[in-house]
Amino acid sequence: MKAQSAGGAIELRHPRWADFEDWAALRRESTDYLRPWEPDVSTAGLHRPAYRARLSRLKKLVQQDRAYPFNIFREGTLVGACNITHIDRGTAQSAKLGYWIGERFTGRGFARAAVTASTTFCFEGLGLHRVEAAVQTDNAASIKVLQAAGFTFEGVARGMLKIDGAWRDHDIYARLSGD
Repeated sequence: MKAQSAGGAIELRHPRWADFEDWAALRRESTDYLRPWEPDVSTAGLHRPAYRARLSRLKKLVQQDRAYPFNIFREGTLVGACNITHIDRGTAQSAKLGYWIGERFTGRGFARAAVTASTTFCFEGLGLHRVEAAVQTDNAASIKVLQAAGFTFEGVARGMLKIDGAWRDHDIYARLSGD
């Protein structure tokens, strides 16, 4: 998928083996930056066997229509990732959306473009009705991304995820296919 950001055109594509070096380097250099926002941020899984297992797991999830992971590229450079997960094909027709941008690439609109493109894919490509994203209540930059992408605040999930050793509250934002 291609999308336009304030920093230029981006491309979203499924993770590949050839992405390993760039992915591991970006995760490694952004570890401290991402730690306050993501569960289990460490450099422990940034080696080839773990990445191979990750790709195998992701491939199965795509085949089962349970998740669609995307790496975000700007002019061939990996800048982050945007993942559609927890797809519910029952009466909910819904999914969850998560994303991250490497520290040196923040503030250029890459997250907003990726969230917008992924949400469009959910509605037009997958036929979903609802996309939900959770963001820590003090993550102003991520809240701004979701609001700019048309997501609506729905409430607070208390103690939703354990991040950096503590259970954190998250604001729940959602967008419906009819929004």
